[in-house]
Amino acid sequence: MDSFIYSILIISILAFIIIRLILFFSSKSCNGVPQKRLLLGMLSLLFPNLDVSVHDRTAEMLERSKGTIHIHQYSWFTGTKVLLTSDPANVCHVLSTNFSNYPKGSKWREHVDVLGDTLFSADFKEWEKERKLVRSLTSYHKFHQATTKIVWDRIQTGLIPVLQHASKLALLVDLQDLFQKLILDIAWMISIGYNPNFLGIEFRKDPFSVALEDACEAAFSRFLMPHSLWKLHRWLGIGKEKKLKHAWETIDRVFADCISKKQEESAKGEDHQEGCNFEGVYCVTGEDKAFRSAATRKGLRDNIVSFIFATQDTTSSLLTWFFYSVAKHPSVEAKIRDEIFKNNPQELNKLVYLHAALCETLRLFPPGPVLSRIAVEPDTLPSGHRINGNTNVVIAVHAMGRMTSIWGDDCHEFKPERWITEQGDIKRVSHYQFPAFSAGPRICLGKELAFMMMKATAATIIYNYDIEIQKDHPAEPKSSVVFHMKHGLMARINSRGT
Repeated sequence: MDSFIYSILIISILAFIIIRLILFFSSKSCNGVPQKRLLLGMLSLLFPNLDVSVHDRTAEMLERSKGTIHIHQYSWFTGTKVLLTSDPANVCHVLSTNFSNYPKGSKWREHVDVLGDTLFSADFKEWEKERKLVRSLTSYHKFHQATTKIVWDRIQTGLIPVLQHASKLALLVDLQDLFQKLILDIAWMISIGYNPNFLGIEFRKDPFSVALEDACEAAFSRFLMPHSLWKLHRWLGIGKEKKLKHAWETIDRVFADCISKKQEESAKGEDHQEGCNFEGVYCVTGEDKAFRSAATRKGLRDNIVSFIFATQDTTSSLLTWFFYSVAKHPSVEAKIRDEIFKNNPQELNKLVYLHAALCETLRLFPPGPVLSRIAVEPDTLPSGHRINGNTNVVIAVHAMGRMTSIWGDDCHEFKPERWITEQGDIKRVSHYQFPAFSAGPRICLGKELAFMMMKATAATIIYNYDIEIQKDHPAEPKSSVVFHMKHGLMARINSRGT
């Protein structure tokens, strides 16, 4: 009986949504975008399993509408008017010029509630306080020394043995899974000084990464549903909300287990990361009082889980798309390898072409495909679009990398050379044109750490191995707030014998 009621409920909701969408879009167009094409794009937002790429459709619609779409018709469904933009001038206005009018908003915090109350969900005074604490951590001189040591140590003692093992046995492995485990170990070591050793030749299950992915998918689903609908799903314990409940339990359980094991190491005098973790760094940088106020069990949990999410999910996603792109462009791989041979894998500052190839991957496959802000007061954007208060301004980061108006007619090509100046240096591009790390006051504080991890990992692998991506592997993104590959990235690793 329960399953019958559940089926009727779902069918009714889907029928209602489809009928309302058809009624709203059948006779209207939006900013000159053909209604059939817009309807298909919006349906792909609401039903991710349709054979439509939401991000590709978004880029196509924005290209046709000169970079901004004001979707008045969509407000009946989500309860919030939506403005979608890829215009760099609008991006600058929202993320910087009129920053105070565009917080993330209370709905954002509710949608990503699994991350807790931290820098990623805070606004206004609370955000300023949280950012000050995080900046204290990332600007502390010993933090940079410790993180560099941790990254190279985990590559040498964790990643390379796994790659050697896979190469020797000619195993077909999921590179995305390997990168997630590698960065997860690094993130735990940076945040609390404990190595959970998820990465190993046993290829053991990594419940934490799976839980984070499920949480990201649930958050994405919440953004696309009316508030009352996803709350109904949560109350009924169905769909993405059911997976989120289990994910939340897993995240809390792994956190508690890692903290407990870290305390055991400390009690035995085996603590080798003193001064690098959250508590150690804040204490020695004079933030004792501020940190103690947040160092409740929940406060510590929220900060660590948010840090791991920001470090692991985004970096592993980018590395996955990087190796996919390089495999599709052998000439790029050859140039990267030649650059490494002329220097060495650990001279990261000299690996300009590798840095450019990573920037090009970020342009085409940004880990965070959209940024979302809520207008507090009415405003007029540089594009001339007038918006009311409570309008959801969505910055289409993924689409921005595919705009001919921004990158030229070759914007769909994977071309690292576009990032290199005539003098052979990295070309500096405005963050409002390339907001992969956000921009303005909320620009990512971990950008340099992310590049260091990505370059160290990529240089080590390309220097020592040939990566053979499985033929005809479906490179499809998940319907998630993070641009993961839906089917992973299956490959064989062949040692170069260097």
